[in-house]
Amino acid sequence: MSFKTFGMHHIGITVPDIEEGIAFFKAVFGAVDVFRTGAFEVDEAFMERKLGALSTSNIKDLVFLKCGLGTSVELFEYSGDQSAGTTLRSSEVGGMHLCFEVDDVCQAKNRLLELGVDVLDGPNQVEEGPLAGFNWIYFRAPWGLMLEVASFDRLGYENGSRERLWSAKHPATG
Repeated sequence: MSFKTFGMHHIGITVPDIEEGIAFFKAVFGAVDVFRTGAFEVDEAFMERKLGALSTSNIKDLVFLKCGLGTSVELFEYSGDQSAGTTLRSSEVGGMHLCFEVDDVCQAKNRLLELGVDVLDGPNQVEEGPLAGFNWIYFRAPWGLMLEVASFDRLGYENGSRERLWSAKHPATG
């Protein structure tokens, strides 16, 4: 490999309303705005060839949020793309979710319910295999993005591997 990967810097998410997105991430995860750009003044070629966006679309606003100790979240609001905007299910190619490590999944679920968030069944505890000890629950953002909160002290895979996934409990791995 000709370059070194340090880790995940940020995850970019397009939201229908940036104010709603910011409010959601602040209420649920205690997110902090790091910076905001406002609208971008770029041409159609930039949108299509540099961002893979519809050439007639525009970036109305962009904000970076810090959510705890891990990867940052970048929210975009676009205009000029009138597609249906249907969020993919987890089972569809391209479907995805974001998982945030929390100290207590049960408390997180209670907070999500207080906020009126669409929470799926759980919390769920994995009892066996490489994910043994993983306690998790999925939920949806108001615009349909699938999210997860998880807590754990130790995972089953750690018994047979020297490699470690990032965790707030041991972030300096690799």
